[in-house]
Amino acid sequence: MKTLLCLLIATGVGAALQYVGVPHGLLLGSILATALIVSNLDFAPTLRFGLGYVQIVLGIATGLMFTSWDSHTAAGMLPSLGFMLLCLTVQGAVAGFWLFRISGWNRKDTLLAVYPGALAAVFDLLESEGASSKVIVVHLIRLLSITVLVSFCIPGQSDAALVESTPLLLSTVLTVLSLIALSILVGRLLLNIGVPAPFMLTAIVATGVYVKLGLLQAFQMPVWSVNAAVVLLGCLIGSKFKGISLKELVHHGRAGVVSVALMLVTATAFAGLAGKVLGSDPVSLWLAYMPGAIETIALVAFGGGLSVVFILTHHLVRMVVLHFAPALLVQARRWREEV
Repeated sequence: MKTLLCLLIATGVGAALQYVGVPHGLLLGSILATALIVSNLDFAPTLRFGLGYVQIVLGIATGLMFTSWDSHTAAGMLPSLGFMLLCLTVQGAVAGFWLFRISGWNRKDTLLAVYPGALAAVFDLLESEGASSKVIVVHLIRLLSITVLVSFCIPGQSDAALVESTPLLLSTVLTVLSLIALSILVGRLLLNIGVPAPFMLTAIVATGVYVKLGLLQAFQMPVWSVNAAVVLLGCLIGSKFKGISLKELVHHGRAGVVSVALMLVTATAFAGLAGKVLGSDPVSLWLAYMPGAIETIALVAFGGGLSVVFILTHHLVRMVVLHFAPALLVQARRWREEV
């Protein structure tokens, strides 16, 4: 009952901000409302399947954009993908140097703090590794900084592309249900081998395959499903403020703000350089090179009328590289323990 009330309050605040014209107000309002609730009350919403829902909805919505995807499109992105991987390396090195050398953090906390994974991957990693509160503060600052920055820099536009769809036929409903089931099944298999937050990854790939096979003609995600994902994502981010005191935020906030700022400045510099070298849109490159928060980036890209396929292809590659790396480390650790 408390969780439902929290969701209703978050939805109301988000809808109010959206109504008065705040860019991506539904997302920002739900974060704000939930953060205030969990900070002032000994309560956090129980959203057991919330993040899975967000990943699958956004994954399917992203996969539906891949109608024009082909080998030539993929080949054309290779130089930019190279820039992105180099950018991620520099981001981690610069921010890690600040935390490790300047702020005096230990190596484990530093590595966890600069890990640029998706929202769910970060949450999974922090819980599995028993990260300290200062690491959680850095990731909260990173998530909020990216969310607020891109929300205000990329104005929201009409969501008509998401809602204009023909009446659903029974065959389409069955196809979508099979897609959801496949995403959950494969996602669970990947989760069992240690891949953090795999549902969005599998939903994007599976939907892309369905689209190429002609199984989802004229289908678009209903607006209510996307709005629900927005509110749930906001509540998930806001709920992470539970247990984080104002003193901890202030104490660790300086190191977090500087490290996140270094990562964002690095992304901006690489986007500008890649834009000149490759002749691509610097704004799209900037969103593509962001250190994580694919869920937020996906929502902003949808609402901002940008090249969603281009941007999220970069994040997809980043997810594959960063999500499978922890899985390989976990498997290697288990193998050494067994030996």
